[in-house]
Amino acid sequence: MAKSGRPTGPGKRRPSGAVAEAKAGLPVFATADGPGVWTLRVVVTPGGSRDTLAGLAEGRLRVRLRAKAVEGQANAGLTVFLAGCLGLRPRQVAIVSGEKSRKKTLRISAESEPDWSAVTGSGCD
Repeated sequence: MAKSGRPTGPGKRRPSGAVAEAKAGLPVFATADGPGVWTLRVVVTPGGSRDTLAGLAEGRLRVRLRAKAVEGQANAGLTVFLAGCLGLRPRQVAIVSGEKSRKKTLRISAESEPDWSAVTGSGCD
């Protein structure tokens, strides 16, 4: 703990608007994988009171979802929620790994780069 009483170090929580961006203009949780393809790293907390973005966790975008982690409901809710945040169709967002884990990797396919400002701020609730 710092003298101010606030936590310091690697476990310190960042506010949702404090997502750092890489030199290429991409958020730290996103990488470009070629023309029209991006990879997102997320950590999901299912069963919440509302769908919301909750900052960063271990270099991943933290997403809280209302959907329960039962029979793929949270996975479906995640793709629909993030697609809406990025201005995409749900079919343009696919889970490529972590279907049964809280830590997931998603593939974004779009003709033009998504609007990252909605997910790097707190504007997608």
